[in-house]
Amino acid sequence: MEYIAFALKYRPQNFEEVIGQEHVVVSIKNAILKKHIHHAYLFSGPRGTGKTSLARIFAKALNCESENAPVISPCGKCVSCVEIAKGTSLDIIEIDGASNRGIDEIRTLRENVKLSPAHARYKVYIIDEVHMLTQEAFNALLKTLEEPPAHVKFIFATTHPHKVIPTILSRCQKFQFSLIPLEKIVDKLKSITKIEGVKITDNLLYAISRASGGSIRDAESLLDQLVPVIVEKGSIEDIFSFLGIIDEDTLGKMAGFIINKDLQSALDFVDRVVKDGKDLSIFVNALIEYLRNFLLAKVSVKTFKALTDISTQSKESILKVSASITLSQVLKIIDLLIEAKELSHRLNTVRIPLELALVKFILPQESEYKKTAEKISNLSVDKNNPSSKEIKTEIKLSDSDIKLEGDFNMDEDDSSVKKTPLQQEHQAENKTEDDCLLLNEVKAKWQEIITNMQKVRVAISSHLSLSEPLSSSANIIKIGFSNKDYFHKEIVETAKNVKFIEDLISKILNKKIGVKFVLSDKIASKTIDISQSNGASTQSAADSSGQPNEFINELMDTFGGQFHTEDE
Repeated sequence: MEYIAFALKYRPQNFEEVIGQEHVVVSIKNAILKKHIHHAYLFSGPRGTGKTSLARIFAKALNCESENAPVISPCGKCVSCVEIAKGTSLDIIEIDGASNRGIDEIRTLRENVKLSPAHARYKVYIIDEVHMLTQEAFNALLKTLEEPPAHVKFIFATTHPHKVIPTILSRCQKFQFSLIPLEKIVDKLKSITKIEGVKITDNLLYAISRASGGSIRDAESLLDQLVPVIVEKGSIEDIFSFLGIIDEDTLGKMAGFIINKDLQSALDFVDRVVKDGKDLSIFVNALIEYLRNFLLAKVSVKTFKALTDISTQSKESILKVSASITLSQVLKIIDLLIEAKELSHRLNTVRIPLELALVKFILPQESEYKKTAEKISNLSVDKNNPSSKEIKTEIKLSDSDIKLEGDFNMDEDDSSVKKTPLQQEHQAENKTEDDCLLLNEVKAKWQEIITNMQKVRVAISSHLSLSEPLSSSANIIKIGFSNKDYFHKEIVETAKNVKFIEDLISKILNKKIGVKFVLSDKIASKTIDISQSNGASTQSAADSSGQPNEFINELMDTFGGQFHTEDE
């Protein structure tokens, strides 16, 4: 008997055998049961996910000769079912859109559509890769697709639905096929190996399923390639040698070398991969994905156990090994491997960056901190020198980290840094208790201060109107904003705006005044009075004295700058 490839031999023959596309199957079955069968369907999705297979099953369900047809469970024994399964039915026309993409082929199709079915109930046109049709061919198909004869059904399949023109899409019922979950692919491969009588480990099945990328056809083809080797040798030790993919056992060995910090074995492993002529970039990608499992095992055991892309045996092994590595170490090796992958693009080689990453992680590195610490430890401290007693820094070293302990106060003022007169004045105010002698005077004239400020700088007055005098000490007035108004506080406390505010308040009170802005829980959040701001802005903008209007003031407050007239 002639050999049949697994992808053809185990192709779904009914709706129940279609895996991973339950949302599409349920919709089509309900349409058949309720006799709401549309005249055109568009199946889109990645390759190998069952688009053409489901189209054939749909055609079989429509033309099955069972009672109460169409049915959701074709008998598979009548003439129509047998002919469709063999691909010999005259009424099920499969067209390759890539090789029949011209307007002439579509004209022929339009003429044939008018003919009644030879034997079946419906004449079904299955056009694969429909996006390959030319613009003219699509346009020629429009009228037929919109009002086809009652005995004709169209089923289009494509991997690029965005290339199908909108006028075609609007005439079809669209179904999006998704990538098949890894667990379901593994189950399908297990059933095939059971029927074929081939013994293969779960780890290899998971490796094949991951390599397929969610395509059941790719997975079946990979398995088909492996079976002759397994039958001959009874087992397969290195799946990477045959398919260019890496099984979990191989990745587990490499991860073990890294975790146990066995640099020699890790480098020998990389050397063996290179000598076997394998692609190290594939190896690095697979290793990063495998170490991700350790990351999940350290972060959330529940999430890790819920993973479906690795076997149960690998999960148990990873959970056991992950106890001997810290989360920071897992993150470090993953980061190093990602850096090695990026560096390989610039060096045009993967081996050197990979070996560098392994050396950096496994061997302890002498950092600059360690060198500095050794110098400090060599210094002798004179016990008779009082200043030496102030040094209370303890340096602890390990192979991987440096820990500095000491009574350093990061909030202390640095006396060696010179302060401006304003800072010195504010610092003196901070050290003096609030006397509030100036506070009542400022509060009494606060509205007058805001009003006078609006005439010159509306934007600043708007921001300042959200605050209120809080306390005073000597000639310093402390103005508070609510915690929510920190943005307005930042605007008014710029050096330029502070000077403007201090000068204006000093002019009104006839004495030199300094201001300081703070955030306080005692201040309730306020809103800006838009009407007042707009009125003052209009008045300022109407000023024809050559001074900048309020809009210009706002620009300068926001972006900085100077105002120049045409005369200047």
